[in-house]
Amino acid sequence: MSRDPVGRLEAAREDLDAGRPDRAERALAGAFPAAFAGEALFLRGEALRAQGFFRRAQTAYRAALKKLSGEDDLLIGAHLGLARAARSLGQTADARRDMKAARALARRGDAELADILALEDALVERAAGDYPRALKALAPLLAAARRRRDWSAMGFILWATGGARRFSGDLAGAHADFRQSLSAFRRGVDREGEVYALFGLGGIARVRGFFAEARAAYADAGRLLGRGPDLFGRAYAHCGLANVLRQLGRWGQAERHYRRSYALYARLDDRVDLAYVDWGLGQVHLKRGELAAAQRRFEAARAAFAAGDEARGVALSLHSLSQVLHARGRTALAERTFDAAVRRARGAGLHAHLEIYT
Repeated sequence: MSRDPVGRLEAAREDLDAGRPDRAERALAGAFPAAFAGEALFLRGEALRAQGFFRRAQTAYRAALKKLSGEDDLLIGAHLGLARAARSLGQTADARRDMKAARALARRGDAELADILALEDALVERAAGDYPRALKALAPLLAAARRRRDWSAMGFILWATGGARRFSGDLAGAHADFRQSLSAFRRGVDREGEVYALFGLGGIARVRGFFAEARAAYADAGRLLGRGPDLFGRAYAHCGLANVLRQLGRWGQAERHYRRSYALYARLDDRVDLAYVDWGLGQVHLKRGELAAAQRRFEAARAAFAAGDEARGVALSLHSLSQVLHARGRTALAERTFDAAVRRARGAGLHAHLEIYT
């Protein structure tokens, strides 16, 4: 590998464009001269985020901001990267702060950047649970992408729209969005996008009871990811497939995929998604009648969801915990826990207390 700093930066960018963030990270290892240090740290943040290392990416972006001076494009990129990482971690207040900083640096008349910022704003609202606002913001962006026949942009916006519809209760509409998203990504020959459309499709098909479609979607996503560098995607594929297998009553297979997912999320220090795996394992224990083990998993999940301000997860955990408590003869506490689950869901404008299919 060239030790020329310009060559290393170019190699890292090429690897990122080629979907090999692990190689980009290796190209950026070691020190850079002061003139290139800020850009190297920014690219390191991009490489880490693409692999799912959101917290480590935040550290790299923050370090980049301290090194960059007068390089507005890179400064905007670092703030956008921070916002995207924060959004992925559920840190919506931090995401909004960095979006504001990125917008302050944006040049007037830059239509492409304006669209990027508008899309990210919508995704932050989606992450915050304000689905009506997210859907309202996404609609004109989707219309513009359709006019341009930009298949990748269409696929991504439809994916985002599908998620907002799903959690606002429009399951049929979400299902149609994810199917269209997958079609658009395939027309654009966007393999990374195809994986995430399959995730969305697998999730909505599963909760609607289309188990064959759900299982096939997660399996296809897992095959596309293989043993590649997207650790987050691989963890998600295992967790999604485990959810389907659990609903099909294949407890042992489900548990194996949950444990594979857990190991990957643990490497990423992704605490909220680890909590979803804990919750899924708790469901497996509950179905087997292993009530003490189920209770431990649900309590661990609830604590992690609360720490991450993940309202849906808190509601799901409380709801499941109420079932275990009732089964263990603690009916009064179970009733209070059930009521708390409903309050938490309704207070956040969610329908998690109705998700018996989950």
